Parts: sequence; structure tokens; C-alpha cells
Amino acid sequence: MRKLFFIVVIALALPLAGLAEKPAKPVPGTQISMLINEYRFYDGFEAVKVGRLGTKIVKALIQSGAAHEDDPDLKDAVKVLKGIKRLAVVEYSDCAPEVRQGFSQKMSRLLSGAEMLMEVKDGSDIMRMYGVVDDRGDKVKDFVLFSPEDCTLICLFGSISLDSVMAVASK
Repeated sequence: MRKLFFIVVIALALPLAGLAEKPAKPVPGTQISMLINEYRFYDGFEAVKVGRLGTKIVKALIQSGAAHEDDPDLKDAVKVLKGIKRLAVVEYSDCAPEVRQGFSQKMSRLLSGAEMLMEVKDGSDIMRMYGVVDDRGDKVKDFVLFSPEDCTLICLFGSISLDSVMAVASK
């Protein structure tokens, strides 16, 4: 989990200079949600989608826990999650090979038009990170991590403050 977090931090921090010059293409959130719904009934396809209400409840629970705990990491997590409106997490490595390949191809096509922030390679595994950095360069909107080789998709829809992420990363 910590490894993934640091990858996210690097992905959010490094590309800011390059993105400031060109208009970014948004992540197709609606189409991603529809694709997840299309595949969610296949054996081995594990998907968790949390909408606006569920996300508000989770954030409230985390805030409540942070208020009663003296854990600075938990308080920093609340700041990072503040702008998240909904999320989706998909893991499909236990699916039949044709299902894995079909989902990966369709998701790659959907994301091909979106702004890629970074691509991280670890051996043969590739993690691609997509999102839109705002004009001021202090927030990322609709952040998506996709690794077809690991059969993993993580979508954080809303905005993430880079200052909050950097504060957590510096600890």
C-alpha cells in the first residue's frame, strides 16, 4: 500500500511542468463506470464502486476517527480525501483469460484519449496514471491508475490536492 502511495505521489508531482502548456483531456468517468458495470457479473471480476453518498459516509467516518485519535497520518489522509466524490476499485486477475484481455483492451481504448500523467514500469508490469492537473497546478481531477498486466484499476473521481499529498509523502 505504501509503495502504491509513493507511486501516486511521484505521478502527481512530476508532470506538472509539462501539463501547464497544453490543454488536458479529461478522464472518461461515465464510460469507465459503464465498462465496469458491463463486466461486473463475470466470475473473478471484483469491483467496488462507491458513489457520492457512500464516499461522504466513508469520509465522515474517517474524520470522526481522526478527531478521536492522535494519529497525524489519519488526519493527513482526511485532507487528501477531502475532494474525492466517488471511487471505483477493480481487480480481475481471477477472470478467464479472454475476459481479462477484453476488459484490458476496452479500458486501454477508453483511456487512450485521456491525459496520461505518468507510466511506471516495474519489470514487465506497467502502471499508467491518468488525470487532469488544474491551471494552477495544485490539484489533480479524476485520477485513474490502470495496470493491465496486474489486472488492476483504481479510479478516484473528484479532485486531489497536491499540497495534501506532498505533506503526507514528506512524513
